[in-house]
Amino acid sequence: MSIERTRPPHGGHGERGITVLLRRMHDAVAQEGSAQERLDHLTRAIASHVVADVCSIYLRRPDDDLELYSTEGLNREAVHLTRLKWGEGLVGLVAQNSRPLVTADAPLHPAFSYRPETGEDPLQSFLGVPLIRSGKVLGVLVIQNKAARSYTDEEVEAVQAVATLLAEISASGELLSQEETAEVGEMLHRPEKLKGFGIVSGVAFGKAVFLEAPAPKHKVFARNVAAEAERLEDGLTRLRASVDDMLSSNAGLSGVSRDVLEAYRLFAYDRGWKDRLRAAVFSGLTAESAVEQVRGENRARLMQAGDSYLRERLYDLDDLSNRLLRLLSGDDDGKRRGAHDEAVLVARTMGPAQLLEYGRDALKGLVLAEMSETSHAAIVARALKIPMVTGLHDAVERAEEGDQIIVDGDAGEVHIRPSPEIAEDYRRKQRSQNERRAIYLSERSLPSVTRDGVGVSLMMNAGLVLDMPSLHETGGEGVGLFRTELQFLIGERLPSVASQQALYREVLDAADGKPVVFRTADIGGDKTAAYMDGWRESNPAMGWRGLRMAMDRPGMIRPQLRALLSAAAERTLHIMFPLVTLASELDEARNLLDREIERARKRGRPLPQTISIGAMIETPSAAWRADIIARKVDFLSIGGNDLAQFYFAADRDSERVQRRYDPMNPGFLSFLKMTVDKAEAARAPLAYCGEQAADLVTAAALIGLGVRRFSVPASTVGPFRRLVRSVSSAELAAWLAPRLDQPAPSLREGFAAHLREKGAALE
Repeated sequence: MSIERTRPPHGGHGERGITVLLRRMHDAVAQEGSAQERLDHLTRAIASHVVADVCSIYLRRPDDDLELYSTEGLNREAVHLTRLKWGEGLVGLVAQNSRPLVTADAPLHPAFSYRPETGEDPLQSFLGVPLIRSGKVLGVLVIQNKAARSYTDEEVEAVQAVATLLAEISASGELLSQEETAEVGEMLHRPEKLKGFGIVSGVAFGKAVFLEAPAPKHKVFARNVAAEAERLEDGLTRLRASVDDMLSSNAGLSGVSRDVLEAYRLFAYDRGWKDRLRAAVFSGLTAESAVEQVRGENRARLMQAGDSYLRERLYDLDDLSNRLLRLLSGDDDGKRRGAHDEAVLVARTMGPAQLLEYGRDALKGLVLAEMSETSHAAIVARALKIPMVTGLHDAVERAEEGDQIIVDGDAGEVHIRPSPEIAEDYRRKQRSQNERRAIYLSERSLPSVTRDGVGVSLMMNAGLVLDMPSLHETGGEGVGLFRTELQFLIGERLPSVASQQALYREVLDAADGKPVVFRTADIGGDKTAAYMDGWRESNPAMGWRGLRMAMDRPGMIRPQLRALLSAAAERTLHIMFPLVTLASELDEARNLLDREIERARKRGRPLPQTISIGAMIETPSAAWRADIIARKVDFLSIGGNDLAQFYFAADRDSERVQRRYDPMNPGFLSFLKMTVDKAEAARAPLAYCGEQAADLVTAAALIGLGVRRFSVPASTVGPFRRLVRSVSSAELAAWLAPRLDQPAPSLREGFAAHLREKGAALE
C-alpha cells in the first residue's frame, strides 16, 4: 500500500507513483478559495492516494500546542478545536521526538490520548510523521486506518517525502494565511541552544557563515512547469561543467582525493538522478523543490544501508544537491562567499586547509557537526585560538546565513539568535576570561614547582609557525611536541626539502634558544593527503601509519630528516619518532638518520651540535616494553590520545565512542603508572603529550603518578602552572595509590572533590 504502488481507490485512472500525488498536491494548492479550503483539498488528495481511512494535518502554534488544522476522515467539527500539548498523545510524541511513529494498535500505545470530539474510536493503525524545516518541527502528518496493520518502511519513506513538502508549504506562504505564515516564521527564528562537545575553549560572538551555504528560500510548486524543467536542465548542465572543471584543475581542493572527485562526476552524470529530478518537476514542483524532494528520498534510503561505503555516498549526493541548488538560485561561481567581519563558520566537516583559507581576524568561532578533538582542523583551530564546538548535527539546518551566534567552547554550547539576556551573560563571561588570561600572563615567569618542592616542566604543543608567539606569551619552557605532518597534509604534493627546512628553521628561530621537539610526520592511516591516493584502509588507526609507514617509504622520511639536520645546524636538534610499537623499529629509524648524517658530512654541510632522539609511547606494546625502548633513545614521550585509544579499543576519531572512556579510569591510570615506573627505572626522561593533560583534574593525577614533564596546548600552560603551584605531589600520590586497583569506571569525581578540598587551582 505504498505511495509508489497504490492505486487510487476512488475511481482512479490507474496512475502510479509519487509524481501522481505531487501533481494532485499542486492542483490542490493552486485552487481558488480560502486557505482552509485549499488545505482541505490537499488533505483529501493525500488520503485518497495512500488509501487511508484518515489523513490529518496538525500544525504547531506559537504556544507549542499542536492544533488539528485539517482532516479527511475525522469529525470536521474537531478542526481548530482539538489541540494537543507538546509530547501529549501519539501526535505530541511524534513532534517531541522529531521522528516517525508507527503502531498497529494505537489505543493500546502507552502515549495514546483519546479525544472524543475527533470520532477516532474505530481506528487502530497509526502512522505519524513530523513536518520538519530548518531543524524544527512545524507540525505532524497523520495517516490512520481502521484495520490493525503495520505500515512498511516503504510507506513510511513515502509519507516522509510528503511531510517534507508540507513543511516547505507551511513556511512558504503558499497555503496558510499571511498571519499564520508569519507565526511559522517566528517559530523558525526562535532562539536556539544546542549542546555539543567543546573542542577549543573560549567564547566567540559572530554571524553565521556556511562553508556550504544552504539553499535559498524558494517556492514549492511551479507556476510554469515547462519553464521549471528548462531551469533544471540548465542547472544540471552548469553543474556538470563545474564538476568537470574541478576534476581537471583540482584547484583549491587540498586533501580531496581523486576517487571522491570521480564519484562526484559519476553522480552528476547519473541518468537515473536526472530522470527522478525531471519527474518531480513535471509533477508540479519548482526545480529547487524537485532537488530537495529527490535528495530526501536518497537520504532516507542510504541512511538505512548496511554498507558504510553507501552511507558515505550520502555526503556526495548532498554536496551535489547543494551545488545544484545554488546554481538554480543564480550563484554561478560556486566559490566561498566573503565572510562577515565577525564570522562563525558553520559546517558539517572541514579540513585544515579550508580553515586556513579564512582570514584569522574575521573568523571568530567554529561550529562543526563531525569533528573530533584530535582532528587536524581542531589542531589548527586550537593553534589559532578559535573557539570550537562539535557534535552538532542539526546546526546547519537550524541556523541561517547571518544569524547571530555565540560559541561557548568551554561548555560545548552554541546559541543561535540568542536573547539579549543570554548575550549579556556571555559578554560577562568573555570579560572574565580576558581577566583570567591577564593573570596567567602576569604569572608566566613564576617557577612551576609544587608545594612540596617538586619541579614540573611545562612545554607547549605546536604545529604551525603561528603557534610560536604563544611560547613566550605563556612562559612555556619549550615546544614538547611540534607536529610536522600538517605541512604534508595541507599541500597538493609532498613538501620539498627546501620548504621543510625553511619551516623548521623559522620555528627554531622563533623559539629563541628554547628546545623544540620535532615529531617526524605521523601520516598514513587516517591522515592522508591528495597525493596519497589509494592508501585508505578499512581500519586506519591500526594500519599503515606513523613510523611503520616511514620505514616502508624511506623516500618520505629521509628528506624530512635531511631538512631537520640542515635547519638545526650549529644548534641542538630534538627528533621524536611516532607510533613506535617495537624496539627494533628504532634501529631502522636510527639507521636512516645515520645515513642522512653521513650524507651531510660528505657534502661538507654543517650539522647540529647535539642530536637528541625520542620515541613516542602510543601503543600498549611500546608501554609494556618502555624500559627496553628507553635504552635505544634519549627520551620518551607518552602520546596519551593514541595510547588511550588502543587501551580502551575506542577509536579516538569516532564521535560515538571517543567519549565512552575516561583517562581517569583506574585501570588506565595504573597502566600509565607502570609506564612511568619503567621509564624511571631506565633513567629515561619521560614527558606526557596527550590532550588529556589539558584537563586539570587528569593533569593533577598524572603528577601524582610521577610524570614531571608535560607538553600541552598553549592555552593550558597558564592554568597548568597555577595548578602545579597549588598542589602537593606527595598528597596526590597518596590519594591515588590505594585506588588504582578499584573496579570503578572512573576516579574523576572523587579525585576532583579531593583537589577542591585541598585548595587546588582547578580554574
